[in-house]
Amino acid sequence: MTTRYLRLLRYEFKNIVRDQMTMVMLVYPLLILMIGSYVLPELLSRFGEGDAGQYVASLVVILILGSLAPFIGGAMFGFLMLDHRDENTLDSLRVTPMSLKGYLGFKATYTYLLAVLASFVVLYGVRVLSGDRYTVMGMNVLSGFTFVNVFLYALVAGFLAPIFGLLLASLGKNKIEGFAYMKTLGILAILPALVAWEAMQDARQYLLGFMPTFWPLKGLMVDANLLQNDANLPFGLYLLIGLMYSLLLGFFLTRLFYKKIQQ
Repeated sequence: MTTRYLRLLRYEFKNIVRDQMTMVMLVYPLLILMIGSYVLPELLSRFGEGDAGQYVASLVVILILGSLAPFIGGAMFGFLMLDHRDENTLDSLRVTPMSLKGYLGFKATYTYLLAVLASFVVLYGVRVLSGDRYTVMGMNVLSGFTFVNVFLYALVAGFLAPIFGLLLASLGKNKIEGFAYMKTLGILAILPALVAWEAMQDARQYLLGFMPTFWPLKGLMVDANLLQNDANLPFGLYLLIGLMYSLLLGFFLTRLFYKKIQQ
């Protein structure tokens, strides 16, 4: 059993590196890390409009970085599944010891783990590498980000990858359509950054809850003593809701994907 999955993992890695688009997605988190650690803080310090403007802009940057990291993993998952659909390789799984359900579960699992790693490396890496570059009004915006709370955020946020990948693979008929959907869904993925807007920090923040990453991101902000409001939930409750919501979405999107490939 272990040998079978190791062979499958090698096969998946070959599929990733042979396609320029998925290869770029594989290294994209490191690019985000470098930009978030060095480029964006410099831009904020030069072009921020006063301390209050820099503070809000810094929060928006962190929220977008936290949204993009798992999103990239989902895009890679979706494009690989569309590649299989283009080549009709999913049908061949029906006559092999590895069932379609087992293969999809394997693919979703390693994509989730990659997304967890990317999410943690991006946010905690920015926290470490940026030093004091996100300091506004004498306070480092990232000072409340710890190894533990960022890791817990990443465990929940990582579910966006298989969710988004399944959605992309279900909506797109081929990689060209998938790329078009990716651009649209990418805009939705960064919508949780709107929670930095003062008008969205009260109970209206939950209007953004349809995006799975809202819950772990807002929980992380609360635990880091950012975006405080009486309407906020405890850190653990944000994570629990995000986890349950992600599992529910994953269940329904898996059923949708099965229906699509059987048409």
